[in-house]
Amino acid sequence: MKLNRLAGALATIALLSGCGLTHHAATAARPNTAHTAVHLLAAHPAPSPSLAWLESPGGQAQVTLNDDIDTLAGALIIENQSATAANHLIFEADARAVRAQARTILASPALLPNVNRAAYEHMLNDFITVATMLQPGPGYGTTAQDYTAWYTALRATNITVS
Repeated sequence: MKLNRLAGALATIALLSGCGLTHHAATAARPNTAHTAVHLLAAHPAPSPSLAWLESPGGQAQVTLNDDIDTLAGALIIENQSATAANHLIFEADARAVRAQARTILASPALLPNVNRAAYEHMLNDFITVATMLQPGPGYGTTAQDYTAWYTALRATNITVS
């Protein structure tokens, strides 16, 4: 499977959404990003709607989704560099985690933003689509599937939420 483009897109998405790449094995040692964000925001009152959104339950769910996307991007990069069965299974599992978190957010209207809600829902559905493409099925691992996943992931991040 040619994952360079998709891994690059997800890594870019993770970085743009405030996440840095981590090795999959280091995930458990990573600090609780949601807790850290709340702690920082408590010390500095939210001056903008975007920071207020981050502090909300929906924003915290988004932080979790961002962390899941970050983990998936790292797993894709690792699998691309060392295409072992174990690494392949890890990125498939990470894709399922992204899909589950996106579905959790969509299932709870309280976690959805008031501003640009339709675009946000579309973004979540796009990430569900990308995560589903990373599961075995028709067209799995083809160049066409890789490009479709790449462009879907890029489009998914082109929204403003607050």
